[in-house]
Amino acid sequence: MATPLPAPSWTVTSVLERSYTLARDNFAAFFTVAVIFGAVSLVVNILSLGLLAGLVGLVCSVATSICLTWGTLQAIAGRKPEWEPMLRQLQGPMFGRLLLLGCIQYFVIAVSAIVVIGPLFLIPLWAVTIPVMMIERADIGGAFNRSMDLTAGRRLPILGAFLLWFVIFAIGAIVIITLLGHGALGSLVMWIYGALAGIVVHTLPAIFYVLLREEKEGVSPAHVVAALD
Repeated sequence: MATPLPAPSWTVTSVLERSYTLARDNFAAFFTVAVIFGAVSLVVNILSLGLLAGLVGLVCSVATSICLTWGTLQAIAGRKPEWEPMLRQLQGPMFGRLLLLGCIQYFVIAVSAIVVIGPLFLIPLWAVTIPVMMIERADIGGAFNRSMDLTAGRRLPILGAFLLWFVIFAIGAIVIITLLGHGALGSLVMWIYGALAGIVVHTLPAIFYVLLREEKEGVSPAHVVAALD
Protein backbone atom coordinates (compact mmCIF):
# COMPACT_ATOMS: atom_id res chain seq x y z
CA MET A 1 0.00 0.00 0.00
CA ALA A 2 1.31 3.44 -0.94
CA THR A 3 2.32 5.68 1.94
CA PRO A 4 0.03 8.74 2.11
CA LEU A 5 1.69 12.09 1.57
CA PRO A 6 2.11 14.34 4.60
CA ALA A 7 0.22 17.62 4.68
CA PRO A 8 1.64 20.09 2.14
CA SER A 9 3.80 22.98 3.29
CA TRP A 10 1.51 25.28 1.30
CA THR A 11 -2.20 26.02 1.69
CA VAL A 12 -4.96 27.12 -0.65
CA THR A 13 -4.83 30.55 0.96
CA SER A 14 -1.07 30.86 0.50
CA VAL A 15 -1.40 29.91 -3.17
CA LEU A 16 -4.15 32.49 -3.70
CA GLU A 17 -2.00 35.13 -2.03
CA ARG A 18 0.98 34.17 -4.18
CA SER A 19 -1.00 34.25 -7.41
CA TYR A 20 -2.37 37.68 -6.51
CA THR A 21 1.10 38.97 -5.58
CA LEU A 22 2.65 37.71 -8.82
CA ALA A 23 -0.12 39.32 -10.86
CA ARG A 24 0.17 42.58 -8.92
CA ASP A 25 3.97 42.79 -9.10
CA ASN A 26 3.99 42.07 -12.84
CA PHE A 27 0.73 43.81 -13.64
CA ALA A 28 1.80 45.90 -16.63
CA ALA A 29 3.36 43.01 -18.56
CA PHE A 30 0.73 40.40 -17.64
CA PHE A 31 -2.21 42.71 -18.29
CA THR A 32 -0.82 43.82 -21.66
CA VAL A 33 -0.57 40.21 -22.84
CA ALA A 34 -4.05 39.34 -21.55
CA VAL A 35 -5.63 42.43 -23.12
CA ILE A 36 -4.07 41.75 -26.52
CA PHE A 37 -5.48 38.22 -26.73
CA GLY A 38 -8.73 39.35 -25.13
CA ALA A 39 -9.11 42.05 -27.78
CA VAL A 40 -8.90 39.46 -30.55
CA SER A 41 -11.64 37.40 -28.91
CA LEU A 42 -13.76 40.52 -28.34
CA VAL A 43 -13.57 41.58 -31.98
CA VAL A 44 -14.46 38.10 -33.21
CA ASN A 45 -17.43 37.98 -30.84
CA ILE A 46 -18.65 41.39 -31.98
CA LEU A 47 -18.53 40.15 -35.57
CA SER A 48 -20.82 37.25 -34.56
CA LEU A 49 -18.82 34.61 -36.39
CA GLY A 50 -20.47 31.70 -34.61
CA LEU A 51 -18.33 28.58 -34.32
CA LEU A 52 -15.27 30.46 -35.60
CA ALA A 53 -15.61 32.89 -32.71
CA GLY A 54 -15.56 29.98 -30.30
CA LEU A 55 -12.47 28.48 -31.92
CA VAL A 56 -10.64 31.80 -31.91
CA GLY A 57 -11.60 32.33 -28.27
CA LEU A 58 -10.24 28.89 -27.39
CA VAL A 59 -6.93 29.54 -29.15
CA CYS A 60 -6.60 32.99 -27.54
CA SER A 61 -7.27 31.55 -24.08
CA VAL A 62 -4.62 28.87 -24.54
CA ALA A 63 -2.11 31.35 -25.99
CA THR A 64 -2.70 33.63 -23.00
CA SER A 65 -2.07 30.72 -20.64
CA ILE A 66 1.15 29.75 -22.43
CA CYS A 67 2.56 33.29 -22.36
CA LEU A 68 1.56 33.97 -18.76
CA THR A 69 2.84 30.58 -17.60
CA TRP A 70 6.23 31.45 -19.08
CA GLY A 71 6.11 34.89 -17.49
CA THR A 72 5.10 33.47 -14.11
CA LEU A 73 7.97 30.98 -14.16
CA GLN A 74 10.35 33.83 -14.89
CA ALA A 75 8.91 35.86 -12.02
CA ILE A 76 9.21 32.90 -9.63
CA ALA A 77 12.90 32.74 -10.58
CA GLY A 78 13.27 36.36 -9.49
CA ARG A 79 13.35 37.85 -12.98
CA LYS A 80 11.12 40.66 -14.23
CA PRO A 81 9.09 39.38 -17.20
CA GLU A 82 8.23 41.88 -19.92
CA TRP A 83 5.28 41.64 -22.26
CA GLU A 84 7.33 41.44 -25.47
CA PRO A 85 9.37 38.35 -24.48
CA MET A 86 6.13 36.74 -23.29
CA LEU A 87 4.49 37.33 -26.65
CA ARG A 88 7.58 36.00 -28.42
CA GLN A 89 6.70 32.60 -26.98
CA LEU A 90 4.29 32.43 -29.91
CA GLN A 91 7.36 32.05 -32.12
CA GLY A 92 9.02 29.48 -29.90
CA PRO A 93 9.84 26.01 -31.24
CA MET A 94 7.37 24.37 -28.84
CA PHE A 95 4.47 26.77 -29.29
CA GLY A 96 2.56 24.59 -31.74
CA ARG A 97 2.74 21.59 -29.44
CA LEU A 98 1.83 23.69 -26.39
CA LEU A 99 -1.12 25.19 -28.27
CA LEU A 100 -2.42 21.77 -29.30
CA LEU A 101 -2.00 20.48 -25.74
CA GLY A 102 -3.90 23.43 -24.29
CA CYS A 103 -6.68 23.26 -26.88
CA ILE A 104 -7.23 19.56 -26.20
CA GLN A 105 -7.21 20.15 -22.46
CA TYR A 106 -9.55 23.17 -22.49
CA PHE A 107 -11.95 21.53 -24.96
CA VAL A 108 -12.21 18.27 -23.02
CA ILE A 109 -12.75 20.13 -19.73
CA ALA A 110 -15.46 22.28 -21.35
CA VAL A 111 -17.22 19.24 -22.81
CA SER A 112 -16.98 17.45 -19.48
CA ALA A 113 -19.09 20.23 -17.96
CA ILE A 114 -22.09 18.51 -19.58
CA VAL A 115 -21.94 15.94 -16.78
CA VAL A 116 -21.26 18.71 -14.21
CA ILE A 117 -18.76 16.73 -12.16
CA GLY A 118 -16.29 16.44 -15.05
CA PRO A 119 -14.39 19.71 -14.64
CA LEU A 120 -14.06 19.16 -10.89
CA PHE A 121 -12.13 15.98 -11.68
CA LEU A 122 -10.13 17.10 -14.71
CA ILE A 123 -9.01 20.60 -13.67
CA PRO A 124 -6.79 19.43 -10.78
CA LEU A 125 -5.77 16.27 -12.65
CA TRP A 126 -4.35 18.28 -15.56
CA ALA A 127 -3.44 21.43 -13.63
CA VAL A 128 0.24 21.52 -14.62
CA THR A 129 0.30 20.11 -18.16
CA ILE A 130 1.51 23.32 -19.81
CA PRO A 131 4.46 23.98 -17.45
CA VAL A 132 5.34 20.27 -17.65
CA MET A 133 5.66 20.46 -21.43
CA MET A 134 7.38 23.85 -21.26
CA ILE A 135 10.01 22.80 -18.71
CA GLU A 136 10.43 19.09 -19.36
CA ARG A 137 9.89 19.10 -23.14
CA ALA A 138 7.33 16.31 -22.79
CA ASP A 139 5.07 15.25 -25.64
CA ILE A 140 1.29 15.65 -25.32
CA GLY A 141 0.64 12.24 -23.77
CA GLY A 142 3.64 12.60 -21.50
CA ALA A 143 2.45 16.01 -20.29
CA PHE A 144 -0.94 14.65 -19.27
CA ASN A 145 0.63 11.64 -17.53
CA ARG A 146 3.26 13.71 -15.75
CA SER A 147 0.60 16.17 -14.54
CA MET A 148 -1.41 13.28 -13.13
CA ASP A 149 1.67 12.00 -11.31
CA LEU A 150 2.64 15.36 -9.85
CA THR A 151 -0.87 16.29 -8.70
CA ALA A 152 -1.56 12.90 -7.07
CA GLY A 153 -2.45 13.39 -3.42
CA ARG A 154 -2.79 17.15 -3.85
CA ARG A 155 -5.78 17.45 -6.16
CA LEU A 156 -8.31 18.64 -3.61
CA PRO A 157 -6.36 21.76 -2.55
CA ILE A 158 -5.44 22.41 -6.17
CA LEU A 159 -9.11 22.29 -7.10
CA GLY A 160 -9.90 24.52 -4.13
CA ALA A 161 -7.56 27.25 -5.38
CA PHE A 162 -9.07 27.25 -8.86
CA LEU A 163 -12.64 27.16 -7.52
CA LEU A 164 -12.11 29.98 -5.05
CA TRP A 165 -10.76 32.31 -7.72
CA PHE A 166 -13.59 31.23 -10.03
CA VAL A 167 -16.23 32.04 -7.41
CA ILE A 168 -14.64 35.38 -6.53
CA PHE A 169 -14.40 36.50 -10.16
CA ALA A 170 -17.82 35.07 -11.04
CA ILE A 171 -19.41 37.23 -8.35
CA GLY A 172 -17.66 40.27 -9.79
CA ALA A 173 -18.88 39.39 -13.29
CA ILE A 174 -22.47 39.05 -12.06
CA VAL A 175 -22.28 42.48 -10.44
CA ILE A 176 -20.91 44.06 -13.64
CA ILE A 177 -23.58 42.47 -15.85
CA THR A 178 -26.32 43.42 -13.39
CA LEU A 179 -25.20 47.05 -13.36
CA LEU A 180 -24.19 47.50 -17.01
CA GLY A 181 -26.06 44.80 -18.92
CA HIS A 182 -24.80 43.18 -22.12
CA GLY A 183 -24.46 46.34 -24.19
CA ALA A 184 -21.33 47.97 -25.56
CA LEU A 185 -20.24 49.41 -22.22
CA GLY A 186 -20.91 46.16 -20.40
CA SER A 187 -18.93 44.20 -22.99
CA LEU A 188 -16.02 46.63 -22.75
CA VAL A 189 -15.91 46.46 -18.96
CA MET A 190 -16.21 42.66 -19.03
CA TRP A 191 -13.30 42.50 -21.50
CA ILE A 192 -11.11 44.47 -19.11
CA TYR A 193 -12.39 42.51 -16.13
CA GLY A 194 -11.73 39.21 -17.92
CA ALA A 195 -8.15 40.26 -18.57
CA LEU A 196 -7.70 41.18 -14.90
CA ALA A 197 -9.08 37.82 -13.79
CA GLY A 198 -6.92 36.00 -16.33
CA ILE A 199 -3.62 37.42 -15.11
CA VAL A 200 -4.35 35.98 -11.67
CA VAL A 201 -5.78 32.58 -12.61
CA HIS A 202 -3.20 31.85 -15.31
CA THR A 203 -0.40 32.05 -12.75
CA LEU A 204 -1.73 28.96 -10.93
CA PRO A 205 -0.33 26.19 -13.20
CA ALA A 206 3.23 27.53 -12.89
CA ILE A 207 2.88 28.06 -9.14
CA PHE A 208 1.58 24.54 -8.57
CA TYR A 209 4.20 23.01 -10.86
CA VAL A 210 7.05 24.61 -8.94
CA LEU A 211 5.51 23.76 -5.55
CA LEU A 212 4.90 20.13 -6.50
CA ARG A 213 8.38 19.62 -7.94
CA GLU A 214 9.90 21.11 -4.80
CA GLU A 215 7.67 19.11 -2.46
CA LYS A 216 7.81 15.71 -4.16
CA GLU A 217 11.24 15.74 -5.79
CA GLY A 218 13.23 18.24 -3.72
CA VAL A 219 13.93 20.37 -6.79
CA SER A 220 14.44 24.06 -6.01
CA PRO A 221 12.43 26.69 -7.92
CA ALA A 222 15.65 28.09 -9.38
CA HIS A 223 16.61 24.68 -10.75
CA VAL A 224 13.12 24.16 -12.20
CA VAL A 225 13.08 27.47 -14.03
CA ALA A 226 16.69 27.08 -15.20
CA ALA A 227 15.33 24.74 -17.89
CA LEU A 228 13.83 27.78 -19.64
CA ASP A 229 17.29 29.27 -20.30
